[in-house]
Amino acid sequence: MELWIFGLSFFGMLLLNVPIAICMSLSSALYLAITGDMFMVSITAPRFFAGMNSFTMLAIPLFILSGDLLCSGKASKLLIDLANSLVGHLKAGLSTVTTLACMFFGAVSGSGAATASAIGSVVAPESERSGYDKDFIAAIIASAGPIGILIPPSIPMVVYGAATDTSIGALLLSGIGPGILFGILIILYGYWYSGKKGYGSSARFIWSNVFSSGRKAAWALLTPLIIVGGIYSGIFTPTEAAAVAAVYSLVVGLFIYRTLSFRDLPGIFLKSSITSATIMFVVGGVVMFGWVLVREQIPQTLTRVILENISSPLMFLMISNLIILIAGMLMDPSPAIILFAPLLLPAVHAFQISPVFFGALMVTNLAIGLVTPPVALTLYVSSEICHVSMSRLIKKVMPIVGLLVIGLLLVTLIPDIAMLIPRLLMGVR
Repeated sequence: MELWIFGLSFFGMLLLNVPIAICMSLSSALYLAITGDMFMVSITAPRFFAGMNSFTMLAIPLFILSGDLLCSGKASKLLIDLANSLVGHLKAGLSTVTTLACMFFGAVSGSGAATASAIGSVVAPESERSGYDKDFIAAIIASAGPIGILIPPSIPMVVYGAATDTSIGALLLSGIGPGILFGILIILYGYWYSGKKGYGSSARFIWSNVFSSGRKAAWALLTPLIIVGGIYSGIFTPTEAAAVAAVYSLVVGLFIYRTLSFRDLPGIFLKSSITSATIMFVVGGVVMFGWVLVREQIPQTLTRVILENISSPLMFLMISNLIILIAGMLMDPSPAIILFAPLLLPAVHAFQISPVFFGALMVTNLAIGLVTPPVALTLYVSSEICHVSMSRLIKKVMPIVGLLVIGLLLVTLIPDIAMLIPRLLMGVR
C-alpha cells in the first residue's frame, strides 16, 4: 500500500508539472510518514544533505562557473570567427559555421542551453543579412546546441559519474566521439538543405584569417585541453580540474580578453550559484527517492525482470535507449540521469556492459531530448533568440532529430564511436 501511494504521489505531481526535485522529495517524505518509521523521518534532512556533500559533486558548480565566466566574455564571438574562417567559404557556410561554433563552445561551456544561447545570439542576426531562411538556422542552432553536453567538459557526464561511481575522466572522453558524430550529421543536413534552397557563401578562404582568429580564440579553446589533459596525465582529479578551469576562465576574462570587470563578478557568481543549487536540490531529492526504491528492492526486481525476459545485451541497450529517450523528452538531463542510472546500472553490470559506454549512451540520448518536445530546452532558447514560433521550428527540426536518432543507433551498434578515445588514452574497456 505504501509503495502504491509513493508511486501515485510521485507521478501525480509530475503530471501537474511540479519540479522533479520536489516530486521526489515530497513523495519520499510521504512514504516514510505512512510507514510510521519516525526515526527515518527524523534523519531525512541529514540524508538529503549527505547526497550533496561529495567531493566529486563539487566539480558541477565549478564547471558551471567556468562556463558562465567565459560565456559572459566574448568567447562566443571569437569561436564563431574561428569557425567562419575555417568553413565559412563552403556552401551552407552559415549552417556549417553555426554547428562548428556550437562544437567549439560546447568544449567551453558544458551546457546545451548555454551553447545554443551564446552562439544563437550572434548567428541569428547574421542569418537574415545573409539571406538564409530564419527557421532553418533556428533549427540548426536548436539541434547543434545539445552537442555542448557531449563534448567535455560535460556537466551531465559528471552527474552520471557521481551517481554511479564511474570514472569521470573516462566519461568526459567518451562524449567526444558521439559529439563529433552529431556535428557531422548536422553539417551534412545543412549542406543538403542549402543545396536544395540554393544558399551559398560569398566568403573566401584566407589562411591569414584562420591564423588570426585561431590565435584570438586559443585562450578559450585551451579550457577543455587543460581539463582533459590534466585528468589524463594524472596532474589533478576531475574536481580539481574544474577548479583550475574556473580560475583559468576568470583570469582569461579579466586580464586577457578584458571583457569582464570585477563589478560583473557578483552577478556571474549569483547566476552560477542558482544553476548549481537547482542541480544539487535534485541530487538531494534523488538520494531520498533512491533510498525508498532500494528499501522496496525496486532495482533488484527490475534487474531480475530484465534478465528473465531479455537475453541479449543489444536488446537491453535498445530498450534502455527508448526509455531514456522518452525520459529526456520529459525532464532535463541531470534529473533523468540521477533517476534512471542507478535503476539500470545493476542490469548493465549483469550484461557485462561498460558503465562508461552506458553513460555515454545515456547522455547521447538526453542530448536528443534537449531538442524534442515537450521539454526541449534548446528548442525554446532558439525560438526565443531567432523570433521563430515553436510550431514552425518543430517542423524544421524534426528531420534533424531523425538524423540524430540514426546517430544514436550508430553509437549503440558501434561502441568504439564512444569508447575508442577512453580506451586509447585511459585503457578503459
